[in-house]
Amino acid sequence: MSLYRLAYKIRVLLAVPQYELLPLCENEGLGVIPWSPLRGGWLSGKFYRGMDNPPADTRIAEAVKNGRGESWSNYNNEYTWGVIDALSEVAKEAEKTPAQTAINWLLQRQAVTAPIIGARTMQQLENNLGASGWALSPKQVARLDAASRMPVTYPYDEGAEQQQRGGRQ
Repeated sequence: MSLYRLAYKIRVLLAVPQYELLPLCENEGLGVIPWSPLRGGWLSGKFYRGMDNPPADTRIAEAVKNGRGESWSNYNNEYTWGVIDALSEVAKEAEKTPAQTAINWLLQRQAVTAPIIGARTMQQLENNLGASGWALSPKQVARLDAASRMPVTYPYDEGAEQQQRGGRQ
């Protein structure tokens, strides 16, 4: 068991740290303590494809009013809806809620020691705690991995190596 803990924001909806940080932590035996595993409520089950606005009683609605990062305009896109669609399908198969499924997916990551949940109500807390004591199948994990995979961009893409070589000639 590692004495080190790396707190980094990692969740299904924003998988960028997977490029380097999670593989590094897994290789070096470091634990990751991610926070906001439901991305401010986006992965809670309250959101679904075809919505025009966030539900009024959500953090996303508050974010729109207050100009915070979880804002509707920042995540109302095909990538987000693709993740939510896959999450909803897997949750239905597992007979769990989307929130439980998202947190369980995160718990199955080798480097993740304990996600920090942000429940605002007792009902949310009880729902989130239902993410433990069971496991998604390897196929379900793979589906969520695929749905949440971000497009590879510079400096991780093939073009980066070509660009670097081209700059040296």
